[in-house]
Amino acid sequence: MEIMKLVPVGKECLWGGRRLKKEFGKTFDIDCLGESWECSVHPDGECMIANGSFEGQTLSRVLKIKPEYIGTKFSGCFPILAKFIDANRQLSVQVHPGDEYARINEHDNGKTEMWYVLDADTDACLIYGFAHPVNEDILRKAVLDKTLDKHLQKIPVRKGDVYYIPAGTVHGIGAGILLAEIQQSSNVTYRVYDYDRQDKDGNKRELHLEKAIKVLNMDVSQDVSQGIRLINYYPGCSRQIVCRCKYFDVEKVEASIGFDFSVLETSFQLLMCFDGSGEVWIDNDFGEHWKNDNHTDIMPFSANCYDNSFHINFSKGDTLFIPASAGRCHLRGKCQLLKVRC
Repeated sequence: MEIMKLVPVGKECLWGGRRLKKEFGKTFDIDCLGESWECSVHPDGECMIANGSFEGQTLSRVLKIKPEYIGTKFSGCFPILAKFIDANRQLSVQVHPGDEYARINEHDNGKTEMWYVLDADTDACLIYGFAHPVNEDILRKAVLDKTLDKHLQKIPVRKGDVYYIPAGTVHGIGAGILLAEIQQSSNVTYRVYDYDRQDKDGNKRELHLEKAIKVLNMDVSQDVSQGIRLINYYPGCSRQIVCRCKYFDVEKVEASIGFDFSVLETSFQLLMCFDGSGEVWIDNDFGEHWKNDNHTDIMPFSANCYDNSFHINFSKGDTLFIPASAGRCHLRGKCQLLKVRC
């Protein structure tokens, strides 16, 4: 069993910029790089494997050969898509459908997502839900009159903020925001409003208002104020749970020296590095002792760890896939990362 470094897929977007190239080492031949799909088996952008026995193959192909790599929680269906996003300009006002509507009408999954803000300009903000209850007539008139903005809730954004966006929530990422996004494996987006922008051919981009109306939550959105998130300190690292939902668990881990962790049979894990560097490997000699009865997967730092298996070096901008049932793993280095499992 091997840890796999993933080759991302770049997406050109009219609102994209150059930060993912300059700061995260992305090498796509794209001028306005809006998204780097870091872990994806979606047909609209499939990641490849950069190392080891499966080098050059797509992750989706590997998971067909080795479905047990996904884990027992999601049998046969890879559940998520992970991205880095650079919003040099504001995105459209949009909404994503839930599972039932998407599967019937789009033959895709619904799209619930979360954002971890990596950086933000001083005056950056995002759209999250409605400022007051609306209805179909209000929405149609507001889009036609170009007054939708007054109905939307604007949220100031700071580095380190976390936002959970359930399917059905109207939203939009504002200009000057760099973030990591963890979402369901889906590529269904309904544009509600797009500021009359034109694509590269001079045409206004398509809106999907009628579909959006069918899936939108038109009530006032829940409170999105940032609550206090507990930070747990371990020898060599700190750990902070930033999002838990039915589709994924996301933790921010900051390593000062390193940490040991276990990957159980229930789920694969992703490591998305957004600062620093390090190395990680599976402890193949540790046997059955890696299993934690309390399912706490970050364990005390072990200075004298086993060192008999293939090491993967990583740095800022890299994403690693660790198969389910990998067992005890070791990470050494000084870095910040998002650790994702399902």
